[in-house]
Amino acid sequence: MADSPISGHGLTIRQLFTGRRFQLGYYQREYTWSRKAVAALLDDLWRRFAASWNDLDDREQTDHYAPYFLGPFVYHEQDGITYLVDGQQRITTLHLLLIYLRRLLLDQERDALAEQLGQLIRSVRHGKPTFSMDIPEREPLLKALFDGTDYQLPDSPPSVSVRNLWERSQDLADDFPTLLRDDALPYFHDWLLDRVCLVGIKALGQDSGWEIFETMNDRGDRLRPIDLLKSFLFQESKKDQPRLNIKWRDMLSKLTAVEKDAPSEFVKALLIAQHADLSESSDDQQRISQAFHEWVRTHQDQLGLRRPSDFAEFIEWLTALAPRFATLLAASRTLDRSFEAVFYNSRNGLYCQTRLILAGLRPDDDNATFKEKARLLATFLDLLYVRRLVNNEGTNSSDMEAEVDRLIPKVRKCTSTKDISMLLGAEIATLPYDFQGVATFGLRSDNRRQVRYLLARMTHYVERECGRAELIADYLDQMRPYEIEHIWANHFDRFQTEVKTYQTFVTWRNRLGALLLLPKSDNASYRDDLYQQKIEYYRGQNLLAASLHDLTYRKNPGFTKFIKRVDLTGAFRAFRDHFNKDSIEHRQRLYRALCEKIWEPSGLGFDVPQVTSPDQATRRRTRAHYKVDVADLIRVKLLKPGTTLTGSRRGSQYAATVEPDGRIRVSTGEVFPSLSGAGQFVLDVTSCAGWDFWKVPASSGEVPIKTLRDEGLTRGLLP
Repeated sequence: MADSPISGHGLTIRQLFTGRRFQLGYYQREYTWSRKAVAALLDDLWRRFAASWNDLDDREQTDHYAPYFLGPFVYHEQDGITYLVDGQQRITTLHLLLIYLRRLLLDQERDALAEQLGQLIRSVRHGKPTFSMDIPEREPLLKALFDGTDYQLPDSPPSVSVRNLWERSQDLADDFPTLLRDDALPYFHDWLLDRVCLVGIKALGQDSGWEIFETMNDRGDRLRPIDLLKSFLFQESKKDQPRLNIKWRDMLSKLTAVEKDAPSEFVKALLIAQHADLSESSDDQQRISQAFHEWVRTHQDQLGLRRPSDFAEFIEWLTALAPRFATLLAASRTLDRSFEAVFYNSRNGLYCQTRLILAGLRPDDDNATFKEKARLLATFLDLLYVRRLVNNEGTNSSDMEAEVDRLIPKVRKCTSTKDISMLLGAEIATLPYDFQGVATFGLRSDNRRQVRYLLARMTHYVERECGRAELIADYLDQMRPYEIEHIWANHFDRFQTEVKTYQTFVTWRNRLGALLLLPKSDNASYRDDLYQQKIEYYRGQNLLAASLHDLTYRKNPGFTKFIKRVDLTGAFRAFRDHFNKDSIEHRQRLYRALCEKIWEPSGLGFDVPQVTSPDQATRRRTRAHYKVDVADLIRVKLLKPGTTLTGSRRGSQYAATVEPDGRIRVSTGEVFPSLSGAGQFVLDVTSCAGWDFWKVPASSGEVPIKTLRDEGLTRGLLP
């Protein structure tokens, strides 16, 4: 019997990139994955890894963690090159992920692991490094990412693939899960390379590959989960099917008009929002995301699907809420004043907002009720995001999804806008952080986009309140020419008398109060000028920048009236001749006051109760996958509040103090919720194994703080 002309075999990520040189056939489309698609992949990988991972495991135990299947890809080989027929979106994204992982490993000084990973990312051929994704137009960008250097898109319009690859590299840095940037990183590295797999389908050659590509993409329209769900629901509903079919087709038409995959995304989001078990022990989210039609089949009782009329009502329920989803999807792309926070959350990658909003909707909500519910829920998420941001809490998609999943069961119980306002008001009242963190907040290596968002919102607020043009959409568009301006030029010698050390100079230069948002062309032209020269340029910019100049207070009646109206007369102040540390601290207080005005809960429509006990506002333990944190060491008296932690790297020494609630305060005043966060800040890196980096005093000298953790576990003091 002849062998099959097509063969298939499983490959781990390590095997996929070992010794291969990928290129694309001429019929391949551009690299087009969106931020949402990359975030979904990261979330899937994180959830599967986190379900098995325990911070007390040895790394060898990752060999027994649950595997994850990323689907098939099709290829053919010729002259030592693997030509991708189908699957380039996933494999391109995986290659980008490996490059980013390597940078994180280097930040943790895990050089051996980084070197091994580097051999999967690229190899040396004929004395020249060649990337595994060997596509010439992408090489300059990939080299910059690999080397950790800046990359500027060329002035002449780059290809769709290069532009999109650059954008996704920026998104990856923002959306990579916080918990994977610390002690979990080497575990995730091992699991990703050896427990995540694909199935490679090998074609005989180019012609065979082309035929397979056509078959998979052009010949016929395969049944999708949304089609299979319809078949099941209509089969069981039995009556009134012509009318229901009209509604179903109208639903598909309206959703696909906004986005091709919107029908499936809508059903997934709605089932998760209103019916999924969101507890950590449940896999409902994963199963709904993979095959929601099957989840509905196996959860008929939970969904109340027992009689034909129940199935008809279920169809009515879906079709009634579909237009709301379409509206939210459109509002996430284009600024609509009725859904302003929806747009902001989308710009911050908070796609989980959709299911939070859907959790509070009812089919019989009128349009005004829908808008108000959506506004309240999206605005709360925006407020939560900003408060977490300025207090150095995690704000990427995995961090925020954990908060949303915790909140959804409560939102489901709300029927009216008043219910939602009271629920969210109570949540705000018990948040463990307000805007106090602004006092020491600033720009870091891992939060540039978030700082830009904060500056954009404050700049927009002042401009709008003074009756000027609203440019917030431009401020937030990564492709528009706005960027962060440092008021202090990058010249340590000019400020050495005041700040003494270069490290202190960098800290103060990056403080929020020392930053503005300006057009890129203007920023580039005078970024190195003396402050006395810069101040004249600032006067002609947005009012938040112009407020540094004394003439702004004399010739802008709209501005001076605004200051009085919102009671910020003392907060706004000109600095005409100099801008020193005291000036930065004053601007820091101004920015805090602006944040409190913009995100003032009662002004946003939240019914906030009075907190009568300080115990009502306590830090939530969000690090569910860690068995031990610093607060646990304090609780069992292995560590005292006020203990000085020390760390060192490459001859530099760093110090921090343990706060009573387990947070870590570094020497320049910034406070972080984790050891790794504090380590990342002082080292100015994007990844740090905090339990190893920070040391505590002991009878034998300084020891890593994880020594106390291990002692507590050995003595049975810790869980």
